[in-house]
Amino acid sequence: MAAQWRPSWLDQSLVKVGEGRVGEKGAAAHAWKGAGGGKAAQGAFPKGTRRMRLEPTAFKGGGCLGWRRLRTRPPGATVRRKRAGPARAPPFAKMAAALEGLLVPHLLPQRCYDELLLRLNLLHVPCLKILLSKGLGIAIVAGSLMVKLPQVLKILGAKSAEGLSFSALLLELVALTGTMVYSVANRFPFSAWGEALFLMLQTVAIGFLAQHFGGHTARGVSFLVLYLALLSLLLSPLTPRPLLPLLQAANMPAVIISRLLQAASNYRNGHTGQLSAITVFLLFAGSLARIFTSVQETGDPLMALTYVVSSVCNGLIAGQLLYYWDMPAGARKKKE
Repeated sequence: MAAQWRPSWLDQSLVKVGEGRVGEKGAAAHAWKGAGGGKAAQGAFPKGTRRMRLEPTAFKGGGCLGWRRLRTRPPGATVRRKRAGPARAPPFAKMAAALEGLLVPHLLPQRCYDELLLRLNLLHVPCLKILLSKGLGIAIVAGSLMVKLPQVLKILGAKSAEGLSFSALLLELVALTGTMVYSVANRFPFSAWGEALFLMLQTVAIGFLAQHFGGHTARGVSFLVLYLALLSLLLSPLTPRPLLPLLQAANMPAVIISRLLQAASNYRNGHTGQLSAITVFLLFAGSLARIFTSVQETGDPLMALTYVVSSVCNGLIAGQLLYYWDMPAGARKKKE
């Protein structure tokens, strides 16, 4: 039976490797069990040291004469352990987090996100109403970026604003401005009134073009300057708060009168002139959708009533467009 050899503690600096012997002063404990050449030696170290795997290099009579490798840690030294990195989230978790950041709170409140997407309760009526209202509001705001663009292009192409009533444009501008100022003051969500901003900008452009192609460019420039100055004043803190509900209430008569003026102009001319069908039908559809979104998002009856009146008036102009669809400009005048 092979003898076991247990050296005393040796100083690592005095351990000689490859010379067939081990130094005598000692600083790392290790034990070699058995003389099975080529097997790994296992270090038996006291508490506070690190276990090592040692390869013997030579044997004589059952004892180990040399070691290929010997590394120890001095007693009392700290062990440096490799820190584990942050756990990697699975791909679907990252996608879920990105989707939640996109939807909450812009499209859905947190409770509705949990209800519809996590619990898959797709028949939760209150959350479905919120989702539909937010979706419609965002679609209306996005569509308003181009709702009057066909009208602008039609005027530029014909170099004429025939058939458009400038007085009706001014009253429409009053209604849009009142809605925008009232909504900003009450801090309503942008999806509930954002189209008023873009429609206002496009209406101002149409008003300037109507004056420009009518031979009154200076009047058109004055119109731009005066309107922007008035808008800045209304949006400033100088505007008394009690005046804001009056501005919103003035929208209804402004919308009614502006649409009646346009309808009267169409009837008098016997055609709709350069009035764009795309713009009129988009305005009609948008005002209908706004009835639902204003009730759902703002809960303001004044805004809801304004959009009801606007829908009726826009429907009147849309009906005239269909009635005069095949009537060319000036046809009635030639008949007379």
